[in-house]
Amino acid sequence: LHMNAQKVEEENAMEKTMQERRKKIERMVEQMFGLVDADQSGSVSIEEMSQALGDNDVLEMLRQQLKKVGVAEESDVANFKLGLYELWEDTKLKDEEGMHVELDQSEFIEGV
Repeated sequence: LHMNAQKVEEENAMEKTMQERRKKIERMVEQMFGLVDADQSGSVSIEEMSQALGDNDVLEMLRQQLKKVGVAEESDVANFKLGLYELWEDTKLKDEEGMHVELDQSEFIEGV
């Protein structure tokens, strides 16, 4: 019985850790969206994503903002850059099919 209670407690602790990490990631992606949305329109275009990917200043600003909220690790910034590239690539394919695509914040968060 004691072992079962301990196991439940460990599972609850793991779940709490995963939820905290998920919230941390959401905050990071929200910060990233604000930086990528250069014209502050509330949506991100292919051009804005492309510009952000090629601009080291934007990536440094992201790194600094993430440090302010206490969630930046070098691997996190690299992973988000990769996620942004993959999202840009997928969005570009849709755009080439004749669909002008701009992503709102929730689509951006889901995509990254």
